[in-house]
Amino acid sequence: MAHQEPRLEDIPASSLRFVGREVQRIDDVALVTGSVEFIDNVTLPGMLHGAILRSSSAHARIRRIDTSRAERLEGVIAVITGEDVRKSTNPSGGFPEGTGAYCIATDKVHYVGEPIAAVAAVSRHIAEDALELIEVELEPLVPVADTLEAMKPGSPLVIEALGSNVVLQKQFTWGPVAEAFSKADRVFEDRFRWHRMGANPMETFGCICQWDAVTGMLNVRGSTQSPLLYAMGAAGTLGIPTNRINLTSTQRGGSFGGKGNARGIAITSLLSRRAGGRPVKWIEDRMEYLTAGSSQAWDRYYEARLAVRTDGVVTAFHVKLIEDIGSSGEGYGAMGAGKPLSAFTGCYAIPAASYDLTLVLSNKVPTTAYRGMGPPPHFFVLEQMMDLAARGLGLDPAEIRRRNYIRPEQFPYIIPSGNEYDSGEYEATLDRTLGIAGYRGIRQEQERARAQGRLIGIGIANTVEPGVFDWNAYAIVGMNAIGIPEGITVSIDAFGRITARVGFTSEGQGQYTLIAQLLADYFGAEMTDIAVVPLNTLGAPPSFGPGGSRLGVAITGATMGAAGKLRKKIVKIAAGLLQTPAEKLEFIDGRVQVIGMPEASVKLADIAGVSHGRSDLLPPGMEMGLEATGIWTAQGREPIDDQGRARSYLTAANACHLVMVEIDRETGQVEILKYVVVDDCGIRLNPATVEGLTQGGVAQGVAAALLEEYPYSAEAQPRATTFVDYLLPSICEVPMTEKSALVTPSPLAPLGAKGCGEGALHTAPAAVMCAVNDALAPVGVMAREVPASPHRLWKLLREAKMHQE
Repeated sequence: MAHQEPRLEDIPASSLRFVGREVQRIDDVALVTGSVEFIDNVTLPGMLHGAILRSSSAHARIRRIDTSRAERLEGVIAVITGEDVRKSTNPSGGFPEGTGAYCIATDKVHYVGEPIAAVAAVSRHIAEDALELIEVELEPLVPVADTLEAMKPGSPLVIEALGSNVVLQKQFTWGPVAEAFSKADRVFEDRFRWHRMGANPMETFGCICQWDAVTGMLNVRGSTQSPLLYAMGAAGTLGIPTNRINLTSTQRGGSFGGKGNARGIAITSLLSRRAGGRPVKWIEDRMEYLTAGSSQAWDRYYEARLAVRTDGVVTAFHVKLIEDIGSSGEGYGAMGAGKPLSAFTGCYAIPAASYDLTLVLSNKVPTTAYRGMGPPPHFFVLEQMMDLAARGLGLDPAEIRRRNYIRPEQFPYIIPSGNEYDSGEYEATLDRTLGIAGYRGIRQEQERARAQGRLIGIGIANTVEPGVFDWNAYAIVGMNAIGIPEGITVSIDAFGRITARVGFTSEGQGQYTLIAQLLADYFGAEMTDIAVVPLNTLGAPPSFGPGGSRLGVAITGATMGAAGKLRKKIVKIAAGLLQTPAEKLEFIDGRVQVIGMPEASVKLADIAGVSHGRSDLLPPGMEMGLEATGIWTAQGREPIDDQGRARSYLTAANACHLVMVEIDRETGQVEILKYVVVDDCGIRLNPATVEGLTQGGVAQGVAAALLEEYPYSAEAQPRATTFVDYLLPSICEVPMTEKSALVTPSPLAPLGAKGCGEGALHTAPAAVMCAVNDALAPVGVMAREVPASPHRLWKLLREAKMHQE
């Protein structure tokens, strides 16, 4: 029998009161009242404070470390170095294989900020003072900061055992690519550069680790995303059984992929062990986060080619990507080069495509996960190429897209790189966007402004957001697993109150509210009757938690699964109470009734009371209590083939963004004049949550396109060490958008919803850059580097002016 995902009609309610509606989020009350406990609010008896000595050199051999003076400082309890780490831990796993690293440098340092030693003391300031007493002798080695130089034979080696800084080279060809380019009426090609950027939440990473010498248990509290994943990783690094580490994820002040500091957990744990089991707290400061933390992503060089007929139909797309993953593969950054396979050709029915991928090491911070996990730069390239083709053929940018869309009747649609899109109406999304923007009118407005010498640009970008990922999406870089479970345990107490226990902490996407909506409608309760409780890793059901635009869909499936199990037991108990066969009963609006006879019914609270307190009224052999666990996993996933093809993501949301900008000729400053978003993420289980995710994604996307960058010097020294150097957007730079929604339900996902957490960031940078380049077109220059900062645009405008003179 084929697996069937639950649909909206499977919720046993005469009408839905909460699901699909904007409701007050239960996650937010504690946040806005200031009662949430973050990791730095926690103090434990006997707690010590950790500090980490970091390398100021990007590449050097460690000749000597003397910690004796630090150990003698009053208040210092424990000191560890790379030698301790080598003896008692394992290197972290790395992707690709062979690119892992120890939590503290052992033989040499590989980047500025790499840990060299760590101290635990009775206060943070004493620990910091102790760091200054540690004597370190380094033998300088030549660093490599330039990605392209790192690839050359004879370049200094970051990981010497590998024999090369090139750690992965793969070429994928899907369909008759060479033939399509040879027969194309026009071939458009260009090069692009996406500079490093990354996650910058309000709260940096922090943890408290404590060894129990009696039980051998390691207890960890931390602002950790995906706690089960990081608990398993820490167990492997520390060489302890996985059931001897218990990680409690605290509330997080943002994440976006930047809360995965495996080194910090390992170092703090070792300090606790050295300190005889006393708890040790380590809170990353902002400079550590910016220069050495889990915050940097997407250091990329692109070459792209588009084969096009004279009518604007694209017949092939080729991308060559060289990505710098930093000094190791410990931070999952390489996976971002794998995810574009899941939406390689975007919204377009391009029949053939190819991908030439190279991953390179350098003496920079290892790259890590960041919201979107790789496609935002890829879509920037694809959408720029569509605009180049439109200009070359004399077509409107909207029209060339229209001519290439996947049509509604073609779904489910398998793209050349192997992933399957579930549903969509891309042309309708475009039409809605153009209508809201008044496209013809703003184009006329643009013509009038250009006649006055103003640089006005209009950009259109449309992308697919792959949702609900599977590990096979990252198999090309070595992640060999299939299936990511998400679990929930739902229990109903003797008074009919409902508790849901999950394996993740809320971090702003409103999943606790979604769980309460589902359970309240399913069991005829009020949302205030629902308690959602996060469990530590030893108590939680299988869980990945937030990430990959998956949790809203996955937790919906798990919740519906657990509720369905409870429903069967509830009806079976009610059958005995009503003296009626179960098949003649229905469960609806929080009660069980005889079909067609609502007056012959029993309430859920009464059934719950019986299940907990009257075993004599239960069916023979039935266990007391009402509790069930639902574990949901996407169906139909399979291993990749030799060309990287697989069904890797379950859903395919889509969006169209239109942006209108003006560039100041004298300063290069970009002002956003209009921003329209139309998106389709299937059934919107909580429209308010989708609204927030979209606006937040636009903020990050605008910042990616125009502001944020982690630059390095030629000596691999980081140049963005504070927020003076790393430019975050304010409310002045991020426009409020005009939004509208289409709904094409997913036929594959629970309740027809699609993943939507990353979609706006997939599309916004491409749309903004399309607008920037449309504005620059009259002066004959093009912005090929992201971010298109005022300085970069000013240089382009100066170059254009010099040529004109």
